[in-house]
Amino acid sequence: MKKMKWNVLMLALATMLGFTSCLDGEDNSNILSYNEIVKVDNLTGLYVSQLGYKVAPLNSEDLKDVPMSSGYIQLFYSYDYTQDMSGGKIDATILGYSPINEGLWMPQAPGEADANAPVMAVNTSYDNSLYYFYKLNDLFLPLSFFVRKDADMSDMKEREAEMATHQFTLYYTDEDFSAEGMTLNLRHKLLNVAEDDKFTQSSGAWLHFNINDALNRYGEIYSKRPDKITVSYEQNARDNSYAEDSVSVRTVELNYKSIMEAHDQISGNK
Repeated sequence: MKKMKWNVLMLALATMLGFTSCLDGEDNSNILSYNEIVKVDNLTGLYVSQLGYKVAPLNSEDLKDVPMSSGYIQLFYSYDYTQDMSGGKIDATILGYSPINEGLWMPQAPGEADANAPVMAVNTSYDNSLYYFYKLNDLFLPLSFFVRKDADMSDMKEREAEMATHQFTLYYTDEDFSAEGMTLNLRHKLLNVAEDDKFTQSSGAWLHFNINDALNRYGEIYSKRPDKITVSYEQNARDNSYAEDSVSVRTVELNYKSIMEAHDQISGNK
């Protein structure tokens, strides 16, 4: 069951957001499905949406062994919208999930020692930037990259063992800031690489970065929050080498102004 649910989400859900109808037979139109990143509440075993409600899995046993290293998880679930939700809790059936790994953060310019492998892509293909944030300070990036050819990424334990050898870090300096926004530089470093390791299998993962430090520094300079956040990264879609004809610097842009506006609406400030 866990292998199936992990395979359901992987990176495909990077293109999904929000509610969809989920008809269990033609007569049941009370079921909605929803896909979002939620925060893990270890005390209650519930999952907290940034909208304020909590998701209570009806099949929680399917999540008990899922690694929660970042404190967040992406859930795809269905629920009956006619249930009593006045207490701020939704009883839901988990249809799929994606673990979220923790990224690193450095207030400095990236150097040659900070990376030894490009990535395939940063897959922010959905136009709504809200999908990649939890409230204001937590950024989530869906990445694709090469892993060892013999790693079984559909097996959760093997996946976590492989992910432990991939280090993803966001860097910034004051020179990366402008009045319109700020640029964060993503770098990928392989750890514990053996001579016979072959990185020929493409895979992907969600990475969490708390960007509070960069936002605070930006505020010190410009006395406001940025309107946009740009992520710059080194791309090689062929392999994980730095071959001159294969690597290029790419960027993705997120509308942070819309994140602030959505947060104000959620919190009731507007």
